[in-house]
Amino acid sequence: MITHPERAEAVRNATLEAMHAQLAERVGSMDSLESWGAWLRFANSFHRYSFNNTVLIWAQKPEATMVAGYRAWQAKGRQVRRGETAIKVFGPITRREPKLDAQGRPIRDADGQPVQQVRIIGVKPVSVFDVSQTDGDPLPEPPQARLLTGQAPPGLWDALQAFIEAQGFTVSRGDCGDANGTTNYTTREVRVRADIDDAAAVKTLAHEAGHALLHAPEARQPFACRGVVEVEAESVAFMVTAAHGLDSSQYTFNYVAGWAHQATTPDGPSVEDIVKATGQRVITATDRILQATQPTPTLVEEALTDLAVQIGRPVNPVAPSAPDASPLVGSASVPVPTWERVTTPTLDGAARERQTPPQHAGGPTPALRR
Repeated sequence: MITHPERAEAVRNATLEAMHAQLAERVGSMDSLESWGAWLRFANSFHRYSFNNTVLIWAQKPEATMVAGYRAWQAKGRQVRRGETAIKVFGPITRREPKLDAQGRPIRDADGQPVQQVRIIGVKPVSVFDVSQTDGDPLPEPPQARLLTGQAPPGLWDALQAFIEAQGFTVSRGDCGDANGTTNYTTREVRVRADIDDAAAVKTLAHEAGHALLHAPEARQPFACRGVVEVEAESVAFMVTAAHGLDSSQYTFNYVAGWAHQATTPDGPSVEDIVKATGQRVITATDRILQATQPTPTLVEEALTDLAVQIGRPVNPVAPSAPDASPLVGSASVPVPTWERVTTPTLDGAARERQTPPQHAGGPTPALRR
């Protein structure tokens, strides 16, 4: 016999899977949006500098952000100002020569012609300039993840804090540098900026909860680059806050898209593929957090769930979404279930009174920053 908690868990996981699939689809479609397209075309046109050259650039101009040669800047519609001091980096000296096979014989193409390859035979000093040293056409900017404003769902901060502390971390508010929050695995500390609205703070805390569960140095997957790590943590935050009625899509979509783009390679998976690949880990982590942050269902809710199972309809059917609604808000294809909830020490008394059924929305080691 299937128990009520088992039914509720099945419904919850099905809902999380649907939400994650919609998140991947929405973020993947951002490739075609004009703002992302303009930024990617521009950013991808810059030369990728080696580690040594990156150090040289930093040593000569620490504030540099975008670096290119004199002619390259002219091609982008900008002109290096007269009197600007060049940044010196190493440029390759190359030579074309026949490509050889393992036996030292020239490799030939389909027409029988020797295949040529370019080989670096030395380096020379090259002058480049930062964008701050140029004037001209305005540069496109990547879409920004805008911080949430307003109030957080009542009690959600306390519930998330209790959950993170149960994982062996302390939680505090304070300076996070240029990040909204940090998770430090060495000191076992999670910190959230003190100067942001409650909605942004609780979303950030859910993000850090994702890091605490998924990204300890000893547990992190070998292939999980920083981009994938941030995609996972923000996806967890998106689904946790959505389950508590807070729509974080205005922040999450651009945040996830930005990090997913960093994780892509020319011949590798797409942005949507990267987000989809995180699905099982994200859903498992989200489910653990939701079990600890949503209170136990009332007897009435349990009775309604039992009735819904008997007559084959969802407990809380969703009305069709408005034409201008976000794809993850009020989607008629995803029912809003009565969720199985587990109390925590901070969720007694008034906790049940303030909870509502979930609404659908739309670093380096040892510390991770966002």
